Formats: sequence, C-alpha cells, structure tokens
Amino acid sequence: MVRDMITGKKRFAEFLASPERITTNVLSDRLNRMEASGLVEKTAYQTNPIRYEYELTEKGVALHPIMQAMCRWANKHEPQTWTPPKSFMRRRSAIK
Repeated sequence: MVRDMITGKKRFAEFLASPERITTNVLSDRLNRMEASGLVEKTAYQTNPIRYEYELTEKGVALHPIMQAMCRWANKHEPQTWTPPKSFMRRRSAIK
C-alpha cells in the first residue's frame, strides 16, 4: 500500500482495486497497523457514513527509496511483478 500511496491512491476502494486483490478485512487491518506505527495519517472526507483518505507521513515517505530498490530487484528477478511507472522510479522522496 505504500507503493499505492506514492502513486497517488488515497481511498479504501482505490487500494482494493490494486493488482494484489487484497481482501477488505486484510486491507483494514494493514491500514490500522500502518497508522498505529506512524506510517500513514487518515483524514475523514465523508461523515455519513464516515470514510477516510490515507496519506503517508514523513516516516512513510522515507520508504520510497526502499520501494524503488525493491521494484528494481523484482523487475530484474521476477518478471511477472508490477512494473512501476517511470515517474515512480524518478521521483525523489519529497512526497507528502
């Protein structure tokens, strides 16, 4: 989900549409754990029913170079893995 947030996804439904096809209960658990560990912040964008957007914190953004390195490795050794857009690979860690 860090990758998805770096590429612009913010909402639960957007994360569900990712190629990994994560289940809703696993997604909820991961978002909660990421928030508890200080990687993401959530902000309500709708109140009835309440819905949230998620953004990486400074701590979460610091994972970007690690994600880039993992993508380079995976694309070299596991060709069926997600190929990031060039903007993802060129971007520096100044995302918020």
